[in-house]
Amino acid sequence: MTVTVIRHKRRKRVAFFVTPDGIELRIPARLPNRVVETILTDHADWIAERLAALPKRDALPDDRLNLHGETFPLVKRNTETRFRFDGENFHCPAAWDDSSLRKAYEAWLRERALTYVTESAPYYERLLGVKASRIRIGHQKTRWGSCSSTGTISINVRLMLAPREVMDYVIAHEWAHLVHFDHSKGFWSTLASVYPDVAGAMAWLKQYGHTLQIKKPN
Repeated sequence: MTVTVIRHKRRKRVAFFVTPDGIELRIPARLPNRVVETILTDHADWIAERLAALPKRDALPDDRLNLHGETFPLVKRNTETRFRFDGENFHCPAAWDDSSLRKAYEAWLRERALTYVTESAPYYERLLGVKASRIRIGHQKTRWGSCSSTGTISINVRLMLAPREVMDYVIAHEWAHLVHFDHSKGFWSTLASVYPDVAGAMAWLKQYGHTLQIKKPN
């Protein structure tokens, strides 16, 4: 895992982003290389700490899996034919390798995430008086959710690993964008009316968001 420097034509400020693959330094397109080197040097200790805190990429734990901020045992049996969760344990065929497990785990999380968001929709529709035109589940590196100009709400599947209240915050955040397509005072006021602990959820994501990783198959 390394630091990747990304130049953007429209970016005016320098910013670091922690991703599952490492750290991205996003900078204005014309920022001189010597300035970039100075920034990296000045933040060397911070970068080292963040990289050290990232989960290792070499293996998915073979005995426990995460769901809604909790970990559950993974039971492998020769008699098992599919990936499933019974409320206390995850189950999968004993013959599966890491790649098969990762694919099944993410597919299962995506399916459950879509159900979770869809079942949450009526609550926000009733409170805010707006409906999403479509709900989709993605696997973004740096964004937890998004709301398009056409009313499509996208939620990051990795939020299924976070506590429910954190996922609820992101859902509420994107639903509030159906009312205010910006981050104005009106937006934050609307969000607070349907999700009171905005500061708490944002703080959790800032501190622990980089740990929410579903290992991709090789």
